[in-house]
Amino acid sequence: MIAQTENEILRLDESFDFTINKLTSNSNNVEQNDIFFAVKGFVSDGNKYIEDAFEKGAKAVITDGEPGITDSRIHKVKDVRKTMALMSAAFYGKPSGKMKMIGVTGTNGKTTVTSIINFVLQSAGKKTGLIGTNGNYINKRYLKTEHTTPDAIELNKVLSEMADEGVETVIMEVSSHSLELKRVYGIEFDIAVFTNLTPEHLDFHKTMESYFESKKLLFDSLQRIGKKGIPTAAIYNCNDEFGSRIVSNSEAERIAYGFGCGTYTARDIEMNINGMHFEVLVPHNGEDIEKIKIYTKLTGKFNVHNILAAAAALKIMGISYRDIVKYIAEFTAVDGRFNRIKLNNGADAIIDYSHTPDSLKKAIAAIREILDESGSNGKIITVFGCGGNRDISKRPEMGKIAAAGSSEVIITSDNPRFEEPMEIIEAIKSGITSDNYTIEENRELAIKKAIELSSKGDIILIAGKGHETYQEIKGIKYLLSDKEIAEKYGK
Repeated sequence: MIAQTENEILRLDESFDFTINKLTSNSNNVEQNDIFFAVKGFVSDGNKYIEDAFEKGAKAVITDGEPGITDSRIHKVKDVRKTMALMSAAFYGKPSGKMKMIGVTGTNGKTTVTSIINFVLQSAGKKTGLIGTNGNYINKRYLKTEHTTPDAIELNKVLSEMADEGVETVIMEVSSHSLELKRVYGIEFDIAVFTNLTPEHLDFHKTMESYFESKKLLFDSLQRIGKKGIPTAAIYNCNDEFGSRIVSNSEAERIAYGFGCGTYTARDIEMNINGMHFEVLVPHNGEDIEKIKIYTKLTGKFNVHNILAAAAALKIMGISYRDIVKYIAEFTAVDGRFNRIKLNNGADAIIDYSHTPDSLKKAIAAIREILDESGSNGKIITVFGCGGNRDISKRPEMGKIAAAGSSEVIITSDNPRFEEPMEIIEAIKSGITSDNYTIEENRELAIKKAIELSSKGDIILIAGKGHETYQEIKGIKYLLSDKEIAEKYGK
């Protein structure tokens, strides 16, 4: 028979009469005395591997699907992903409850915001854990994990390791996939930060409203009072059309930031390619307002938003404005996020991860602002492509944005994955009505060509891959670094 339960979680101390070795959702990793979660994924259905899991030594299987066999060791639940998340937390001792948890979500800016918060907290003497696109860390020590976005089992295992090493605060990028697929279900967040929402991952979410609802789950999950009786906080971008909506059902304290609105308001921005400074109106002693001056090595108005979001979270964490200002001034750009490379011909190259229409538009706008501030007549030369097997609707839009904002555009290959590069390039080209573009499928040659076209005062935007050091083609990752290529041909 198949054991049935109406509960979302099977109690580890009551439901199983054996000593559990580990939890896993990968049948290839099953060992003696494991619990195997048969999860139906996008590529394969874990229910097909139940017999294989038993043969390898699994003592229990949990599923919400059709197992195909009858066995008393199979436990049927309503939602296997939710059960896996809750059981993982229990198995690893509910680690998120032992540390302060800051979750940052949004289409763009997550890596920069989490990195700023992490850097300032570390600089102030705090022990931190960082989970995100560029890797997972305890302070500066890299933690090897199986996935960029950990599943619920791996996430709780990582959090457990952080708690065991005395981490006080975990700063985590929270993707829409991790929310929708319940990878972070049951994690006790104390602060949630919203950066922005623009079209992305619509191959998965289908509509912007569905995408928004996934992000909103983070804010809806906040309890009014968090750990040790301290109120939770929902920090949001009041310049974004989804900002006020995303916190509308949150029980947490709502804190807004932006230009011309919010508890944290930026004004009088001055920038160049080396950085910027601006004034921020911040809360002080209840309803009073004071002014702080931010100096930063980052540039671009999108980074003003990122700094405001980080500053709001840091203040809640008890960091003084004095230290926030001091350490933000020391912070350098995250790898692959608007990184500058000086070229020998007097031009500059910017390596940036911008791979969505909005982020590409903002990166080009930042470069235009830099050129205008300096009084330069320099050209903007943009090199970019779009990833394969991802949302195809953004390709013509990104072509349109690049051509409208740049003097020259070189359309190239990104990570084509299992698509044909030229088919992706043709889709990008379909959004362009001007003639200020050329096509060079080979990414290295495209960057080389952009450098050859540039001269003193020009800025080349190499967009899309940022920190990545590979190019994925037909399931194989080949070594390729935009930064190394730009340095090679910029000598």
